[in-house]
Amino acid sequence: MFRLFLPLLLCLVALNAHAKLYRWVDEKGQVQYSDKPPINAQKVSEVDRSGRVRQGSEAQTFSEAEKASQVAEKRRQLEQERRDRALLQTYSRVEELDARRDLQIESVQAGITSNTLRRQTVVARMQKLQGQYDSLQKRKRPIPDDLNAEIELTRKEIAEIDRNIAKQKDEIATIRQRSEEDKRRWTELKHQQSQPR
Repeated sequence: MFRLFLPLLLCLVALNAHAKLYRWVDEKGQVQYSDKPPINAQKVSEVDRSGRVRQGSEAQTFSEAEKASQVAEKRRQLEQERRDRALLQTYSRVEELDARRDLQIESVQAGITSNTLRRQTVVARMQKLQGQYDSLQKRKRPIPDDLNAEIELTRKEIAEIDRNIAKQKDEIATIRQRSEEDKRRWTELKHQQSQPR
């Protein structure tokens, strides 16, 4: 069994030995090491695992895609730090996050109620217009252009109201999801703060 395991172990050691490690001096004058080179350092050297600069190692060059990726990652980290600070400074108990969620949902729900009442009014108007249309058809009378136009406009208005209600329902689902994520993150941050350093 050990004979089968030994070649695998040697391969893993060899792969690890070939993993790249980079050394650079940051803007504060501190020497930094990482397996991913930064884009904002003046000179980045490739080093071996003991920290010695490899022969022929020169400043790294980055493609535009690599630069954009690292800038986007840095921006994401800064945004996460900003959100974390805001969570900790704004809320002292997890119940406060629930209260914020409920207020936001209540506001959107008021919009749904308003749109639902408006829809009932527009549907009643549509039924009246449709009644006029059906009556004219039964009597084999020509349908006036303005009646056709009004029916078409009313149909579009109902469709628009339905789209708004659907968006508002999606917004409520998003509020619930974001609230759960914020509560999870707030709990993690509070737990980290309570750990001895």
